[in-house]
Amino acid sequence: MREIECRTGDWLINAGLTGFINIVGKENVRIEGQSLFFNAALLDNFEESYFAYFIKAYEKTLSWYKIISYKEEMERHREADFSDFDELSLDRLNDYIANVAKYYLKSSSYVSAYPLIDATKDPVEWGKNLAKVGQLKKKEMFEEKRTEIIYNVKQVYVQLDEIIDFCQKGKKYLAAKNVIYTIIKNGWDGISFLNPQTKEKDNYVDYKTSFINPVIDYFDTNLEKTKHKCSVCNAPIKNLKLDLSFMNKTGFDVAKKSSHVWDFNNDIAVCPMCKLIYSCVPAGFTYVYGNGIFINDSVNIDTLHAVNKKVHNEILHHSTDNLTSTSPYRALIEAITNQTEDKRHYELADIQVVRYENETYRFNILSKRALKIFRESKEALKTIQKCGLKEGNLNINFYQETVRRLMNNENLFTFIHKTMYLKVTNVSNTYYHMGHVGALLSINTNFLKEIEAMTDISKGQIWHINKCGTEFKKAYPENKLSGFNYKILNALKTNNRDAFMDIILNSYSYLGKAIPDFFLKAFTNDETFKTVGYAFMVGVNGPLENNENGGNKDEE
Repeated sequence: MREIECRTGDWLINAGLTGFINIVGKENVRIEGQSLFFNAALLDNFEESYFAYFIKAYEKTLSWYKIISYKEEMERHREADFSDFDELSLDRLNDYIANVAKYYLKSSSYVSAYPLIDATKDPVEWGKNLAKVGQLKKKEMFEEKRTEIIYNVKQVYVQLDEIIDFCQKGKKYLAAKNVIYTIIKNGWDGISFLNPQTKEKDNYVDYKTSFINPVIDYFDTNLEKTKHKCSVCNAPIKNLKLDLSFMNKTGFDVAKKSSHVWDFNNDIAVCPMCKLIYSCVPAGFTYVYGNGIFINDSVNIDTLHAVNKKVHNEILHHSTDNLTSTSPYRALIEAITNQTEDKRHYELADIQVVRYENETYRFNILSKRALKIFRESKEALKTIQKCGLKEGNLNINFYQETVRRLMNNENLFTFIHKTMYLKVTNVSNTYYHMGHVGALLSINTNFLKEIEAMTDISKGQIWHINKCGTEFKKAYPENKLSGFNYKILNALKTNNRDAFMDIILNSYSYLGKAIPDFFLKAFTNDETFKTVGYAFMVGVNGPLENNENGGNKDEE
């Protein structure tokens, strides 16, 4: 059989190659540096492997899983002869009926798949016939109506058995519908099963017709006299019909936007093999609620696949927390700072990080400098994972905001100021304590030292400054503290060292104490001034605690 070679290129084709390996399995390909080799026989039933990968990778995030996973609770109650079925169990059942079973059974994507599973069944009608059970009226107690409720629950369970069994039988199609609209559509759209005008009901057949059959035909075609070349791999192609207009935010319709190419003459076309690889881009990214991440660490394909596999596993399999928009950032840092498993230590070159957020691709170069900062700040980063604040309808997570700023080579002073100001003024919807602000300051100190903006202050000195702030708080009148906070924070924000020192001199004179000599460092440079000032204010407004849960008990 023919052996096919694909080579690395830009970030998009690299994401496709990574996705292709994920789909077929690394054991079924041969990798040599920046080249990937595989047997053409691997394309047989590739459409099955394509969907199977997404379904397995994202199974527990799918609405299909929400439907079938309730079976476990049903069986548990049956085994106990409903002795453990209480009012909470009843609430969960009714929530499942209303918000899962009835809701998803009537969804358009599911309805279109029902005939492929069993044309004799009508799940839409099953959903209509489902109704909540045992709803208690005012002053009615669960135990008083327990016998009647359990009887009705058993009847509903029979209905749910039929629904769940059908969905389990139809996993191939129902789960595929889920991944099409929650995962695959993030990468490409408008053709094959994502073409609104497609006549093919079976998305497996549609994918094979659109992407696989053209590859098979391509390799069976004599291309000796062709004049055109694939813009990605330089392979000969018969015409320029295959373009990248189906790729989200990267391709364009060459018929409508000829201004995007040189001299208005399109020469951007790809061979069927490259088009197939591009269809694998969603498998190269790892997605969480529409946000995706891909690390274009393209030294070689082995490294490219390995680092993205680490991120994928960290997000979807190894995370002990619920998936959030922060997960890709946390997984990125975990993958690149885990030096025990990777001898390379990511020190050979800068790394391109591609993020898919709000239906747009965003790019960062993760420099050797940033990698070092993340490694040195690993413990501090862990402490702020669950910390955040809310401004109107906007939720800001400490971890995500910190990583974003560092990747953009920005210091954290404005963010530190905001978090400290909100805390000392007792603003609501702040889910952190002053110790977490101290963690931000520690991370920022590592950043400033790495860019050589501040080299004359150590972590030990910061701890000492923080301790002096705590001692100052104990001695200073509580009724004057809010005014002190306001004036000091304003001086720090405006970078006014003279005003800052006047306030410090007056305050220590009021206490009849000598001014600590570390305040002299405030005159060294702007970065040292702010670091000293904020470190002192962390101590003034709270001890540097180590709370990993993000906020006090009443703030969680």
